[in-house]
Amino acid sequence: MRRTFSTIAILLACLAILAGSDTEAAKSKQGFEQLAAEILESLQSFYSVHSTEMGIHHYDHRFTDYSSKSVKAFLKKLTSFEQKLYKYKGASLGLDQKIDYQLLKSNVDIAILDLKRIQWHKKSPQLYVDEVVNGLYFLMLSQHAPLNEKVVTVIDRMKAVPPFLSTAQENLKSPPSIYVEAAIESLESGMKFYQEVAGELMQKFPERADNILKYSTAAREAMNDFVLFLSELPKDSDSPFAIGKDNFDYKLLHEYALDFDSDSLLTIGTNLLEEASQAYSEYEAYVESQHQNGSDSVYIPNVFTKDDILNYYNWEVNQIQVFIEQNNIVTIPDDIAPVKVIETPPFLLSMVAGIAYQPAGPFDSGQTGYFYVRPIPDDLDRRQLEGRYRYVHRRGFKGSAVHESYPGHHLQMQLAGQNADPVRKWQTNLLMIEGWALYCEQMMYEAGLFGEEDPAQWLGILGGIRFRAARIVADVKLHTGQFSYQECVDWMIDVLEIDSESGKSYIRKQVRKYTLMPTMPMTYLTGKREIMRLREAAEQKLGDSFDLGEFHDELLSHGSISPALLWEPMGL
Repeated sequence: MRRTFSTIAILLACLAILAGSDTEAAKSKQGFEQLAAEILESLQSFYSVHSTEMGIHHYDHRFTDYSSKSVKAFLKKLTSFEQKLYKYKGASLGLDQKIDYQLLKSNVDIAILDLKRIQWHKKSPQLYVDEVVNGLYFLMLSQHAPLNEKVVTVIDRMKAVPPFLSTAQENLKSPPSIYVEAAIESLESGMKFYQEVAGELMQKFPERADNILKYSTAAREAMNDFVLFLSELPKDSDSPFAIGKDNFDYKLLHEYALDFDSDSLLTIGTNLLEEASQAYSEYEAYVESQHQNGSDSVYIPNVFTKDDILNYYNWEVNQIQVFIEQNNIVTIPDDIAPVKVIETPPFLLSMVAGIAYQPAGPFDSGQTGYFYVRPIPDDLDRRQLEGRYRYVHRRGFKGSAVHESYPGHHLQMQLAGQNADPVRKWQTNLLMIEGWALYCEQMMYEAGLFGEEDPAQWLGILGGIRFRAARIVADVKLHTGQFSYQECVDWMIDVLEIDSESGKSYIRKQVRKYTLMPTMPMTYLTGKREIMRLREAAEQKLGDSFDLGEFHDELLSHGSISPALLWEPMGL
């Protein structure tokens, strides 16, 4: 009997311990969720324009306050969040919450890096230009309310431009000359953009025309004053644009969760570039020897209109969806919002030069994505008509549609936006977003979308890989001080064998962009590489039972987060 009582006592003690453990786990989970909500609200409140982009509209009337007092207060809050997060480092959290912990810590760490160590608000005039332009663009684009309701907030944000750019002038002392050059060029298109938006709004809302004119004019005058301010800065500014190896390495680890530093990334990029260049050269020689690039004998109709071309673009997107479903590439849920291929609206022409995809904000009520294409002339001359018809005949839009719509950006970002977890919803990690879209180009070719062989398409894919590999090298060397701007331009022109003036001009603008966005250029091919590593591990683990569609479904179910975080969640 004593043994029985003893056994019961032990069991009761164990149950009590387990109950206490469950209670502690529940408290830990609840406390973490409260902290997560607090961190997200603070980030969204401070980065007001990014919140508009993401579909959070509490702060649509203003811009980020980069005054010294505001930045110091926000940094104090971020430091407090770091301390509070540390308490959950070894806490009893589920796997999803452990990933959320890493994501929130990443968001806080990178915000501190940007504001305290790199100090973009004191270094980059482009930061302010982007805020002013995007603040209006994302508001006009948002589907959360009809335009007659949004116009009030649009006017408020226009009203906020002069004091915002006044703060910019207080903060910017000696920005890099290349940043000044980029900002002045962007301001010219920004002023035109504000003028075009104001003209459209005044026409639609004549009763508000006076206010729209007043505040849009004041905004453009403030932008013009900012141009004059930047033009008068010393032209021989020696301020470096490079963020330095330590900061670059910090971003690799804390923003992308990569377990290698910039030296290793440079080695990876150099090797990928060598492999891609060789593959491109060999296939280019094969195409030149085996495939003549003449014009196919194609019947050209006398009438082929703009509507016909736009109808084809949208039809192609639909056909790719059908191919994906028939070949079990990835599941497309029935409630995925549509993507519409449209001509770039007139008020955006100064901002969007080529094709572009604009997603809906994941928190927005309206979710339609827009796939912008270059405006098509209303009346095509015979040469234009023939060129456009041949393009449609050979279904030339396939490659762009794969990258931008299905299964690329639109599908991936729609699925990320459907995630119920607000922490996941808030993430926009380019290692997944751009890595997935680039991965899709090759994956869909290998799946047979272009037939057994499409030499021009495959050569284009190889060229894209080579270009993205060169970007990795350029990215690292620019921001670790191994390349000056001009050295990088010259190197890319040489390694990519660019001989046209338009091509060289494109590279100059691209490299200028790279100086402004450290680690962005490397995300495309590095992200694709991380996805391929996951796929290869899944194939090795599952063998004959590996299913590509199931792998893609699982990969995309976790949101726009770094693929490097998905090994444990995917059981690899």
